Amino acid sequence: MPAKVPSPARALCRPSTVGAAYFTLLSLGALAVTLGDDRVQGVAAPAVRRLIATRFRGEVIDAALLSLAVAVALGLALGALAGVVVGLRDRLSGRPARPPSARAAPALGLVVVAHALTWLFDVARHPQAYAPALYARGGLRAGLQMLACDVLGPTGVLVLAVLALLALGAVPLVRGLRQRRREVLAVGAAGGLLAALGFGLPPLASPVREARAAAARPNVLVIAVDSLRADRIEPRVAPELSRLAARGTRFDRAFVSLPRTFPSWASMLSGKDPHHHGIRHMFPRRETRSVDIGAVPRAFAAQGYRTAVVSDFAGDIFRRYDFGFARVVAPTFNVRELVRETVIGGQSPILPLLRTRTARRVLPTLRALHDTTDARALSLDVLDEVDAAKGSPFFVTAFYSTAHFPYSAPAPHWSRFVDRGYRGPFRFGKSPGIFGERKPDAADVAAIRALYDGAVAAVDQAVGELLQGLARRGHADDTVIVLTSDHGECLYEPGRGQGHGDHLFGDEALRVPLVVVDPRRPGGRRVSGVVRSVDLAPTLCAVAGVECGAGGDGRSLLPALEGQPLPARLAFAETGLWFTRRIPDVPAALRLPYPDLTEVVEVDSGAGGDLVARAELEPLLITAKHRMVRDERHKLIYAPTRSGVKWMLFDTESDPLEERDVAGEHPEVVARLAQALWQWMLADPSMQRDGEMLVPRAEVKP
Repeated sequence: MPAKVPSPARALCRPSTVGAAYFTLLSLGALAVTLGDDRVQGVAAPAVRRLIATRFRGEVIDAALLSLAVAVALGLALGALAGVVVGLRDRLSGRPARPPSARAAPALGLVVVAHALTWLFDVARHPQAYAPALYARGGLRAGLQMLACDVLGPTGVLVLAVLALLALGAVPLVRGLRQRRREVLAVGAAGGLLAALGFGLPPLASPVREARAAAARPNVLVIAVDSLRADRIEPRVAPELSRLAARGTRFDRAFVSLPRTFPSWASMLSGKDPHHHGIRHMFPRRETRSVDIGAVPRAFAAQGYRTAVVSDFAGDIFRRYDFGFARVVAPTFNVRELVRETVIGGQSPILPLLRTRTARRVLPTLRALHDTTDARALSLDVLDEVDAAKGSPFFVTAFYSTAHFPYSAPAPHWSRFVDRGYRGPFRFGKSPGIFGERKPDAADVAAIRALYDGAVAAVDQAVGELLQGLARRGHADDTVIVLTSDHGECLYEPGRGQGHGDHLFGDEALRVPLVVVDPRRPGGRRVSGVVRSVDLAPTLCAVAGVECGAGGDGRSLLPALEGQPLPARLAFAETGLWFTRRIPDVPAALRLPYPDLTEVVEVDSGAGGDLVARAELEPLLITAKHRMVRDERHKLIYAPTRSGVKWMLFDTESDPLEERDVAGEHPEVVARLAQALWQWMLADPSMQRDGEMLVPRAEVKP
């Protein structure tokens, strides 16, 4: 008799195809939700979404097709693997071999169970990513998240997975254990691979390299943690960082020039204040970014160092400006990438299967997701760059974003400091909320601070693993290590809110940790005098013996590393760009108003869709900035307003939270510091003095 020809439907009904169909349906559902949402990175931004929908429709379609392609590929792979597991189970149980179409239904069931458990594991591990869709909705959804996060945790979900695998395969495994040992091992291997693809195995440690002889020139490793406050370098929160600080010279009063990421990094790497390197906010125009500011990585590279910077979501600045690093492992930021991040980031059904280093390499957008940072994976990326030096001296910068809001530490760190009885809106994360939110109460503030501490603790563990990896490679004694931050973070100190860059009140956002560990010099020193972020670049050049360009605003701190006193210096700073018209910390009476962010920025279509400040608004943005000068005790703030300049003086020794303006009580201190501040402000080539106001020069006025 002629062979029976299968129907087209039966031919298509295979484990791989049903797996692909399952994930495709999930992806389509997620796309429908994402494209109907008006949020960008967790923040309601309807104007931005309208811009994306009109001017970047093609990019939306491309990102959607990419998401679907990833879903299909995952479904095909997992469906095929589930089919193999079902076939092996049949053999062990003595059943006759079934055709692929007959294995499709049980394989689909296995895929659905494995996917559900994987998703639940990801909820428990990265609760911030799911809180808007689960906890914030209340009811059964909130109960599901609390079950996954507070009751089960990642370990509990793994136990459920083991029980499910036993329930699906225990009987045939027991029956075939003696007679079919190889098949049993194959089932175990296939099941293990399925679990690994689903849950993601912990990243394997990079191989240990043979120790090399100490180089004539030291290696340099800069470890920076976004938004890291200086007061968190203490054993309760950061034991590894505390031990690192104890090994070196710790500068207790280090201040940044502008507490926002892009301008601050420009100052740290060039040794120049913002009005000299030109990057005054987070959205510099293309012509500004095309100027060589003399950043030191270029000088290190020119003198034989292998240079690299590794970062996650906040490190997009390293692709927006060429600081001279030969290797940049960081995400990209422009509207096109924002579209891709929004669409792919909304694929919550398939993202749990992509928490691997391999997936991050294939899909760099995954590195840009702000609510699922992985500091440990970043440490492994840094060690890869160290290994790539292959005997050459290296200058590597590691920039961790986990401590930046929404403080999205993975389990177990996110819950280490949170009160388990707290049930407020910030139970699992702190969304950016830059467009307004309700005022948090005392319990909310405690929860937000606890989330922040958990994020710092996550980075602390990762840095500890990075330092261990460095030591295993024989670099403990030939590497200068610097620990610092681009800015600190306000965490609802009395009368203030959360974040950084909007104001200059208090030291929480301006003061950063600065530790230099040089194995050639004694450690355990603490320096109490005022130092500045612009001092970092000349210090790096001095300790490495690298000739860097002159003309910066900083000074080398090398004398302090050798136990010598530093001459007293003043610290200066300015605010960043205000994102909204209403900022509780900066009331209308203390500012020159300008539009909110959606009106201040425009899309530079000639630069890959970069978001840049409008050229006609730049003079106003610079004029409206608050400026600051401080010495060892007093801080003077210059705040231009519609009715003139407001000068405020704070005694930081008797009033560390800076709640009382004492300008009227100390006119001589105001006069002395105002003279120094004017000298600093007038060093800005684009500005001039007009009475008591700093204004644009005539040729740059709007």
